[in-house]
Amino acid sequence: MSYVKNAGRWLAVFLAVMVGSMAGGILGMALLHPVLPPVPPHDGPLDVVSAMVVVSAVFATLSSLIAQRLRGSFWTRALVLFGVVYTITTVQSLNEAVYFRDYVKLSMPGIYMSAVANLGRDALSALVAAWVWRAADGEAERFTGLWWRVALIAPIYIFCYFAAGAWIAFQGEALRAYYNQASHIDAGPLAGFQVFRSLIWSAAAFVLVRQMTGAGWSRALIVGLSFSVFMAVLLFVPNGFMPWDVRKYHMAEIGVSNLIFGFIAGSILLGGRKKA
Repeated sequence: MSYVKNAGRWLAVFLAVMVGSMAGGILGMALLHPVLPPVPPHDGPLDVVSAMVVVSAVFATLSSLIAQRLRGSFWTRALVLFGVVYTITTVQSLNEAVYFRDYVKLSMPGIYMSAVANLGRDALSALVAAWVWRAADGEAERFTGLWWRVALIAPIYIFCYFAAGAWIAFQGEALRAYYNQASHIDAGPLAGFQVFRSLIWSAAAFVLVRQMTGAGWSRALIVGLSFSVFMAVLLFVPNGFMPWDVRKYHMAEIGVSNLIFGFIAGSILLGGRKKA
């Protein structure tokens, strides 16, 4: 019977992701009227509808995994889940789209529209996930040494970012051409920008490990999976500004680097936890 109930809970979250995506997209288009480039046919392994079904299924699975481990009231759990997912999928994705706007031909209205659309998806799915999954039992913890731990996380992220970019992403000929062989990308300012992004990643990791229950290694693994999967799976969705031959290398890059980095960041933060 528990399997049936859990399947029903998963289905509720899946439907919330689907409905939230459609409602958010309609709202974003109505408010901002962005002029988006047309989606080319047969761009990647999935069409738009199939990709959205896959994305919704993955989001529902990972959101449910997190929701089952969250402590606190309904509103606390919903806010944590929304904040983490929206930060990963929207804040961290779109700030790079803005930084690389000379290459990613997405207008600012299109970026704002994505932010509104994702807001609808992540808010509704977080509310439903917090409602259908019961709060986990667990004692509150306090965390020590946060400042030096965050300072340690920043260079680790920068290494993971540049290493994955060089050894995975830029192995693709189409990706190198898309970014004009990186001839106009200055590594110094880019590294500074990634320091800023590492602080956002650290905040998301801290919120997750602090509010979740379970063994430390499992919490760190969920952080890594969240950083990796929530962002990478969205690259299955065809669009008119980044072709599949580029997206697939970014998918591999993000999938590997964010998984490793998220696990390390979560482990570093959890190293300072003590009973409250």
